[in-house]
Formats: sequence, structure tokens, C-alpha cells
Amino acid sequence: MFAIYKFIGMFKFITHRPLWVNLLAGIIIALLLFFIFIFSLNWFTHHDQSKTVPQVMGKSFEDAKELLENAGFEVEIQDSIYVDTTKPRQVLKQIPEADELVKVNRTVYLTINRTVPPMIEMPNIVGYSYRSAEMGLTNANLRAGDTTFKPDFGKNAVLEQLYKGSPIKPGTKIQMGSTIDIVLGDGVGDRQFVVPSLIGMTYAEAKS
Repeated sequence: MFAIYKFIGMFKFITHRPLWVNLLAGIIIALLLFFIFIFSLNWFTHHDQSKTVPQVMGKSFEDAKELLENAGFEVEIQDSIYVDTTKPRQVLKQIPEADELVKVNRTVYLTINRTVPPMIEMPNIVGYSYRSAEMGLTNANLRAGDTTFKPDFGKNAVLEQLYKGSPIKPGTKIQMGSTIDIVLGDGVGDRQFVVPSLIGMTYAEAKS
């Protein structure tokens, strides 16, 4: 009961005053809350507090993180890919890009080079021309290595694919960026050879 009487008393305190006084008080309170909200919003969003993003591409992740954090930015690794021509953990891409003007405490997302190359499947290049085989290796993120030649009528046709000196079958897992050596036919069809004696041999022996 006491709480009810107290509430009624407060209500009477408001209603016994003229209406324009209550309206004026409400407007003042609303304006006060509005300005408090605006100023707090500027403070939370760091309004007019901007910095230029430094260039970190080409740096190691550790150096890039230190440089960005000292400049007032958060750092997060967005992705990691493998490029065999760059050092492990080197920064390959940054978002936002260098020299962009952004607010402080903004997160800079980095793409770095992987430390360990991913494993991929060896494609089949046997039977293709050297040019086609080289393109196939490049598309598979592999490198064409040394070329050797063997007697064969197919000039510059791939006879064997070798990895570290040994034949490698299609579908074998190897590291991305590995070097594949290629054995090519030397096109002996236009050369002259002494025909061996095949009389008395079986068909299989003669063919061999």
C-alpha cells in the first residue's frame, strides 16, 4: 500500500504543474539525451581519428604485425597460399591496401605465404608434346625440369615423367612447386639403322 501511495504522490507532483512546464522539461531531457548519444557515438567510433595504413606487403608476418600494431591497427591473417618464389610467412596481400586512410583500431587483414607447400596430385603428361606437357605442369603448380632424349619416332613427345630421378605415376601426391624432369623422343624416324636379323625369333622377341 505504501508503494501505491508513493506512486500516486509522484504522479500528482507531475500533474499539478502546468502542461507547458512538463513539455519543456521533456524537450530539455530529450535534447540532453540526444547530445550525450552523439558525443558518446563519436567517442566509440573514433570520429575524425584516422590513420594511413602502412605498406607491409613483402615483409615477414612478424615484422608486418609489429608495424601495424604500433600504428594502432588490429592484425588478422585472412588467408594463406603457397608461392614457391617467395619466402615462408611473407605477406602477399593486405586489406585495406597501403596508404589508405582509415579509422584507428581498424583490422588489417593479411594473406601470407604458407610455410609448408601443400600436396597435389601429379598429372599425366606422357604422350603429350613438350609444350603441352610444360603447360600442364605449370597449370598444376609444378615446374618443368631437365629434358633428356631417347630414340623414338615421336619427336619431342613425352616418353617418361621423372621426379627426383625416378618415374612418377599420375595421381601420386607430391609437394606443390616440385620439379619434374621429362624424357622426350628424339624423332629417329628420319635416321637409317641396320636392320637386325629376326629369323628364328618369336613374334614377341622380334618386336622387342
